Amino acid sequence: MLGSPILDHTAARTPSLDLRRGVRRDFAERLVERAKHLPEPDRYLIEGVFRDGRSIAELSAMWGEHPERGRSPKALRRRLHRLVDRLNSPRYLFVAEYRDRWAPTRRRVATACVLHGMSLREAAEALGTSLHTVRRHFDAVSEIVEAMRGGVVS
Repeated sequence: MLGSPILDHTAARTPSLDLRRGVRRDFAERLVERAKHLPEPDRYLIEGVFRDGRSIAELSAMWGEHPERGRSPKALRRRLHRLVDRLNSPRYLFVAEYRDRWAPTRRRVATACVLHGMSLREAAEALGTSLHTVRRHFDAVSEIVEAMRGGVVS
């Protein structure tokens, strides 16, 4: 139709994170609900922005009083974007929903790497296990997620 606007359907499915414009309430509530699996500092960042409506500058100033947690607004904003991407990933949603059904080692690896965002090496050190074991379990979780997304596994 002549004069119709071109719609960007990807933007409609993934709300913008331009915090100056605000975010939809359902998107914010969904992020806060999913953040319950995050470590405390990350969860506080998500809750501060999306539940309490605080600005990044305000959170940075507030956390600046605590040197061990203080971060620049730019670093917090970058961290927030990474967290939102992780919270919306299919892998995060899958692990959060199904990890209780897995063997203890796989559950611990998936929690550390996927939910808490640790690297494989950091997870191996934190869990006191070999990098090989962590990689093996992480790869297994990744394969399961891909199979679920492709509709191979029911």
